[in-house]
Amino acid sequence: MQKALPGTDAAAVNNPAISAGDKMDPYGVAGFKPWEVGGFIDVNYGYNSNNPDNHVYRGTSVQPRTGEFSLNLAVAYIRRDAIPGRFSPLFEFAAQGGPAADALVAYEPNPGGANGKFAGPEVWKHISRANIGFRTRHGTEVVAGLQLSPVGIGIHWSPYNWNYTVTWQLNSVPYYLSGIKLAQTIRDKHQVQLWVVNGWQLLSDNNKAPSVMLGYTFTASERFNLGEYVWIGPEQADMRPKAWRLFSDSQFTYNTDRFGVGGLFDIGADPRTDLPLSPWQMWMNGAIFTRWRVLGKERTWDMALRPEFFWDRDGRMFGVPQTLISGAFTNNFRIFNNLLLRVEYRYDHSTNRNGFFYRGAAIADDAMGLARDQHTVFFSVAGVFAHRFGGKPT
Repeated sequence: MQKALPGTDAAAVNNPAISAGDKMDPYGVAGFKPWEVGGFIDVNYGYNSNNPDNHVYRGTSVQPRTGEFSLNLAVAYIRRDAIPGRFSPLFEFAAQGGPAADALVAYEPNPGGANGKFAGPEVWKHISRANIGFRTRHGTEVVAGLQLSPVGIGIHWSPYNWNYTVTWQLNSVPYYLSGIKLAQTIRDKHQVQLWVVNGWQLLSDNNKAPSVMLGYTFTASERFNLGEYVWIGPEQADMRPKAWRLFSDSQFTYNTDRFGVGGLFDIGADPRTDLPLSPWQMWMNGAIFTRWRVLGKERTWDMALRPEFFWDRDGRMFGVPQTLISGAFTNNFRIFNNLLLRVEYRYDHSTNRNGFFYRGAAIADDAMGLARDQHTVFFSVAGVFAHRFGGKPT
């Protein structure tokens, strides 16, 4: 197999769909190096056919700016993995900066408003991950802190996704979770998980009760992964069980050097007890991911195609009732092991008759003249770095 993109191990923590297609233990137990330092810089230019005056790509936090050259995201991290077959401490810290870091925490609550103290989005936006824990030699794992969410296919660190931009689905689910993860690996292929967290992508909770997520993954080989996640918990001020959010995420990935395919389906519902008659607000979405190798073994050219729909019946996720229909076509050029060039065309359509996408001077969510269609082209250059160290030489 082709050598994995540097940093793939760090990118794939809690999200095995990212690492499908990589060797499961490239170091071997005897020569395993548990520590890793790394990072990346992603620079882009995005053309938006609607030319919004605020340059904002509405609804996304991964490539939030268009119509300008942007230092989209810079990340630096240090982490310690578990040594296979041994009791091992786990540690991870990653710092970040750029427009994508600002957009990531845009909806964080600040309990108490101006009277809230000690921390807030201006502090948290620079922390991508910060957690500590341990893993036993029998596969029991306990980790607490700010962690990558396993929900969905893809992550906020765009160099490690097949497509440059991410799905509407990924922009509707948590990129990160703050709390405790308990996991048990069974026979190296199965893992069950229990997450107890502040809430739906929340470092600062919007109520006084945690939410719970149950997860199961099946890793048949380094090529195939299957996952199911179920969420239940209070995501409103009302903490009664009849007001809890219910959500399910189902996903699979099959990936080889030459070809990859993945799929996901989500469905969620919120009983809005804060509204008259307590209506259930629902959403549903699905996406298919494909990639194929065009040329090369070391310096490679890959293409990726991804169609998607997102039914937001009541506007719970994106603010207005609509179905979002999207397609992305990406060319990925791996010039060197540490350098990626990417060109992507993306089309988005909203069925809301008043439009959804910012256009020209229409840059407020309720403005007249919002667009129903959007064409974007992104040009991206990403440099990635990772170095492993520690462990005993063989």
